[in-house]
Amino acid sequence: MPNFSWEPLDFLEALEVVPVVGEYGIYYQYLVSRASLSLSLTIWPLDCDVEILFKNEGSAEPFVRLNLLDCPGARVIRDDQRTYIEFSAARLFGGRFDHAHTPPYGFQLQIQPFIQISTFSYPV
Repeated sequence: MPNFSWEPLDFLEALEVVPVVGEYGIYYQYLVSRASLSLSLTIWPLDCDVEILFKNEGSAEPFVRLNLLDCPGARVIRDDQRTYIEFSAARLFGGRFDHAHTPPYGFQLQIQPFIQISTFSYPV
């Protein structure tokens, strides 16, 4: 069984919050709040799954829910302008489309100077 490739200490430093860790390290959940926006990033390293939720303050349901299934890993990247977490290509659909090939793009979760989610692509 492949494990999720990541450096938890890099995530701690980038997100500036201590994660809630499930029993036996089953999951790591980072809860980040900025102004009226809250971000919940949950990683299940043994299953290689990631969930990203964006919620507005006072709202019961998230306005963005992104699930990355069988995600091989993630890394924290810092450049002159910003800090972001780059997630490798993952399965996005739970059906027959996944078995052909993994799409050649991943997701970037920007942390600094503001929170934002975007896609990136790379050559296959």
